[in-house]
This record gives sequence, structure tokens and C-alpha cells, in this order.
Amino acid sequence: MAHTRVRSFVRDAVVGTAVIAGLYGLAYVEFQPAQIPGYLIIMGFGMLEGVLGPVQSNFDLVFGLYLIGLGLVGAAVVTGLRKVTGERGRPVWQSGVAGALAVVGVLSLVFALFVLFGSTQLDPVLITGAVGLVFLALAAWLVGVFDESTVSASK
Repeated sequence: MAHTRVRSFVRDAVVGTAVIAGLYGLAYVEFQPAQIPGYLIIMGFGMLEGVLGPVQSNFDLVFGLYLIGLGLVGAAVVTGLRKVTGERGRPVWQSGVAGALAVVGVLSLVFALFVLFGSTQLDPVLITGAVGLVFLALAAWLVGVFDESTVSASK
């Protein structure tokens, strides 16, 4: 049983990291609304870099570790959600995708709060807040939070 949990966590971390890297890649797409998730990942790294200090000499290494770290956080989130929702016979890749979307959704909401309390600009708050809520809703849907059996079991 423990071996299955470790294997599920590793699978979710790998899928989540791949999704995070793909969302980061959207920052280079020419269609501006598609760039938002990549921009949020970059902004999250900027906040981390503010804590760690400049990392120009090892930027590629530190940024790669940051992406992997986000994938691991997403896998941990999904592992916790799996305890609540249980295994539902969903495709195995959905959990990893849900974890990645949850992490980017939280990054988006944190960025919206920083902008809200740090400036007078309202448009970035509305855009990133909406993106964050959509990503969190998609993540919840992918792991089955909105399934009928989950709703009835919590009553």
C-alpha cells in the first residue's frame, strides 16, 4: 500500500512538473491571454528570488529546481485531496494536472493580493484573481471534488 502511494506521488509530481513547464512555455506564445499562466510562474520565481537574493550565475539551475518544486507541491496537494475524495477510477494523469493547476491558481491569487494591497491598479487584480479561481475550480473538478458522491458523503 505504501509503495502504491509513493508511486502515485512520483507520478503526480512528474505530470505536475511537466504541466507547470508547459504553462511556463505559454509565456512565449504570441496570444496575450495565453501568456498569463507563464507570467504568473515567472512572477512567483521573482518573489522567491527576492527572498533568496539574485541568482543570475545559476539562474537555469535554480529556475529548473523552482519548476520541480512547484510540481512537488502540486503532488502533495493532490495527495491530500485524494485522501478526501478517494480514488475514483479517473485517468492517472488527472491528479498531476490538477496539482499543477492548483499551484498556479494559488500563485495567481497571491499575486492578485500583492497587487491589490500594493498599488491602486484594479485590472491586474481582476484578471489574475479570475485566472486563479478558474485554475482552482479546474483542479477541483479534475480530482472529483464536485462529484455527486463527494458532495453527499460530506453531508
